[in-house]
Amino acid sequence: MTRDGADAAGRRADGGTDVSGTTRTPPADRSGPAGEVDTGLARLRTVTTPRRRDALLAAAPVALAVGLGLLPLFVLFVESLSPWPTLANYAEVLDPLYVDILAQSLALGLAATAACLALAYPVTYWLAHRCPGRYRLPLLVSLVLPLWLNYVVLNYTWREILARGGVLNLVLLRLGVVSEPLSLLNTPVAVFVGFVYIYLPYVLLMMYVSMERFDERLVEAARTLGASAPRVVVDVVVPQTLAGAVASALVVYARIAGAFATPEILGGPGVQMIARIIADAFYETLDWPFAAAMAFVFLAVVAVGFGLGVLSPEVRRELKRW
Repeated sequence: MTRDGADAAGRRADGGTDVSGTTRTPPADRSGPAGEVDTGLARLRTVTTPRRRDALLAAAPVALAVGLGLLPLFVLFVESLSPWPTLANYAEVLDPLYVDILAQSLALGLAATAACLALAYPVTYWLAHRCPGRYRLPLLVSLVLPLWLNYVVLNYTWREILARGGVLNLVLLRLGVVSEPLSLLNTPVAVFVGFVYIYLPYVLLMMYVSMERFDERLVEAARTLGASAPRVVVDVVVPQTLAGAVASALVVYARIAGAFATPEILGGPGVQMIARIIADAFYETLDWPFAAAMAFVFLAVVAVGFGLGVLSPEVRRELKRW
């Protein structure tokens, strides 16, 4: 090899300029800390699959949501056992007076939920299968419009409607239906009406989704076989949409039974519900352990009802859509 060739080979080995004149970059040294970092990153990219990477990204938000949801419940449970440890607060909750209030709250919630379903069935069936397509969306939006307003404002609106000098009594007096104004405020009837008006849009939305998937050909087949209209509803429509009805009932029932604003505004002191007793114990008598125990008893009752409802796979599928 000539001297010039040896010099060129040396320059190529040192990362200099090769024979063609092109400057070559010397290979990076992988033996130092930087090389170890690059190797670790490459190994991490190889081991981390897309599913595992998604799980890692979602871990922090999920942990935060679980912590924010469970931590207050844990604190409330510890408070219900104060002075630690005792079950005296739970024994006081089981007093017949409070059991009657709890039963009244659950019964009123059940009645309001049943009324919402009874109204939602014909409305959603007509919207999904009888209403012209161009009117369907505007009508659905108008029916769920109360969801866009504050429910406290809605309750005060109904207070003006149901008052002795309100719109309803004025209309009844003008039509001669009654001879004197009706006392509707501060009664269970007013609370019931407020519950139905506020929570009916939730049931309408969920029932509309279920009713839209209902096969209308089943109704035509039942009528062809001679089934009457009530039999078509009982034997065809209700069984095919029962999962959606149960799912919507589970969603609104606990909200109705544990509501505070509607009984407070429309019911007054004459209507006692569980939420009001809990609020009075927290803010009026400052008996926090008793209030926490009552809240957990109510939560347990609602959780048992919810657990029984989701035993059905069809109901679980309906709830997953929401």
